[in-house]
Amino acid sequence: MSAVKAKILFFYFGDENFRYGVAQVYLHVLNGLDKSRFEPYLVVTGRLASPIHGLSEDVHVVELNKPGLKKSFFSYVATIRKIKPDVIVSAMEHPNAISVLARWLSGVKAKLILTSHGVLSARIAHMWRKKEGLIISTAVKVFYPFADHLVGVSRYVRDDLLKFTNKLPPSSVIYNPVFPERVGREILPAEKEKGLIVTSSRLAALKCIDEAVRALQYLDEGYRLVILGDGPEQARLQTLVGQLGLKPRVEFAGYVDDPFYWYRLAEILVLPSMWEGFGNVLIEAMSCGCQIVANSQAGAPSEVLCNGEYGFLYEGGNAESLANNVLKARSEPKDRQSLINYASEFTDVRVARQYEQLFDSLLMDA
Repeated sequence: MSAVKAKILFFYFGDENFRYGVAQVYLHVLNGLDKSRFEPYLVVTGRLASPIHGLSEDVHVVELNKPGLKKSFFSYVATIRKIKPDVIVSAMEHPNAISVLARWLSGVKAKLILTSHGVLSARIAHMWRKKEGLIISTAVKVFYPFADHLVGVSRYVRDDLLKFTNKLPPSSVIYNPVFPERVGREILPAEKEKGLIVTSSRLAALKCIDEAVRALQYLDEGYRLVILGDGPEQARLQTLVGQLGLKPRVEFAGYVDDPFYWYRLAEILVLPSMWEGFGNVLIEAMSCGCQIVANSQAGAPSEVLCNGEYGFLYEGGNAESLANNVLKARSEPKDRQSLINYASEFTDVRVARQYEQLFDSLLMDA
């Protein structure tokens, strides 16, 4: 007789496209879980525009078909009661607070893991109005202590939470899974295009893509920039490119399903973000032998790059400093094979095993 599988419920706030950030972390962890021991569920607050590309068929997907967290709350509670999970995994501040309440109201004695993917202090300072920031910081202080465990995607993220409450539950750091284990082995760098710089992110103000554009002014015409991603800042960035006379040297590629095509071609990836909880693109590009140039003041990138061992760190907000480090990355590059070997550690299976160990330890205490 086979052993009973532990039911693991991953709660995701979103709808339509399952693409950026938390969605990709969930995708890799769900795929990497040992399905002979765990039965994974993905509960989505909204309705997906299409089936999730690349998601294992062994993952049960439940769409609540509700707009927003408030309207999905009671459906979420009902779903917990129906599935009766052994462990609930939630991500980001709003859904985490809701998950604490939903577990309590459901009456199901599931273990609750809250995961933190962003730098809360930076989000409060730059993304939310003062009132909203106060609500979120209060929610963290009130609700987070009722979880069974907290996972930060970097030490920087976890330590930042301590600014808001000194009563965090037991915590650990689990770096993001970035690609399937097989991809980590199969991706090989192609012949690099000299002077090709790439940046990849959602085109939002906090990603500071304009800094990468401005840096081109300090580099000769042998350098060009390809911008991967879409978002609300695209029109402003296109206007800036025109104003600076850089149209022949900047390409907007939009959202691409296969960014590795560009990483294999590019010599350098730049990450000028104001802050990052982790920075998956660092590992993705590194796996293809790209040199990395990242903002030293963005939090986790310095940690992920081991304080410059695997990349170059520049003074954020200074386009000339970014350009100078691009030049340094070309003249004094990091050993390419060392970059590839380091990146190969960030696979779905390896990270899923870390989550499985956490599940096991929590369930042993149940």
